[in-house]
Amino acid sequence: MKFGVFYVLECPDHDFRRAYREMLSQVSYAEELGFDEVWLAEHHGSDYGSMPSPQVAAAAIAERTRRIRIGIAVSNLTFAWPVRVAEDYAMVDVLSGGRLDFGAGRGYQPAEFRNMSVASQQDVSREIFAEAMEIIRGLWSRPAAEPFSYRGRHFTIDGVECRPTPVQRPTPPMYVASISPQTFELAASQGYNLLITPMLVTLPELNQLVVDIKRKLIATGRDPLSLDFPMNWQIHLADSTAEALATAAEPLAWHYRRVLRLVPRGPDAPRGYERYAELAAATEEAGGPTLDGLRESGAVYVGDPAGLAAEIETLRQETGLQHLICWMRFGGLAHEKVLRSLELLAREVMPRFRGLPPLVPRALRDEVAATC
Repeated sequence: MKFGVFYVLECPDHDFRRAYREMLSQVSYAEELGFDEVWLAEHHGSDYGSMPSPQVAAAAIAERTRRIRIGIAVSNLTFAWPVRVAEDYAMVDVLSGGRLDFGAGRGYQPAEFRNMSVASQQDVSREIFAEAMEIIRGLWSRPAAEPFSYRGRHFTIDGVECRPTPVQRPTPPMYVASISPQTFELAASQGYNLLITPMLVTLPELNQLVVDIKRKLIATGRDPLSLDFPMNWQIHLADSTAEALATAAEPLAWHYRRVLRLVPRGPDAPRGYERYAELAAATEEAGGPTLDGLRESGAVYVGDPAGLAAEIETLRQETGLQHLICWMRFGGLAHEKVLRSLELLAREVMPRFRGLPPLVPRALRDEVAATC
């Protein structure tokens, strides 16, 4: 199983120099501890995230590390010209020596669409996203001297060459982020792997979506053991559950208060984002996010290493999980607490899962066996 760390880089106190410095220090320590990758998220214009250009952070990380892979979770393709996105991340792949994992999404926060002057495009963001992904894949998979053209509803390019071309051929690994069944279907139809996050949705609901989409992919001939669906999970570990709860309670409360302010809300939610509005409404009807509620739903894990290991083994059996991204710096959590959480996970949890073979989800084992 692979283990990564994730940064959206919340910065409640607006000390951005400290936030970036801590992130780079934590990433270096994660590489030292044996983590496989770091993932970076693009966000604009709010305290929720302070990384408008993950490609800049990725280049900085590439120069400070030697082994750890550098994932993007995600690049928002509704906010940028896809040719430029392809060029920027091809450059990251070159600078890192072929360590890029490229994840993309369509965005979900209405305020970001307004900030980037594309509010009118949120209703059609899924279409824009799908076309942009085709262009990026097309540019990357061509030899350097072979131009690429594309004509779609939202983008037209004629005879464009990507400079530089990525080190990884035909393309770096490409992922799509989703919590909605429609985007799951889109990713599956194009052969992309999925990045999933149990945010505003219960872990059992998310697990069922994963099993359902894996069933469909297996039916099309995909190897069930090749389906790599990294799960991004908010995690805080301490030497005892009581200590973990005391440390994480306020940072998580801050984080989820911000999330509920930013997601599409109510009957005026943009077309295609109704699921977000439903999840936000359900969360508020349940009394809002509380630490007990978040833990019970499986949206977060806060506790000791032994409990986390048991939860991961359950996910392996139920969904075939073979790739866990650990969101360990959230809501202004103190730097030293993040470092300790990273250390506990690396020392006491990761070794239990190294070298284990991939699994077919429990619910699909009989079906897969019948086709062999």
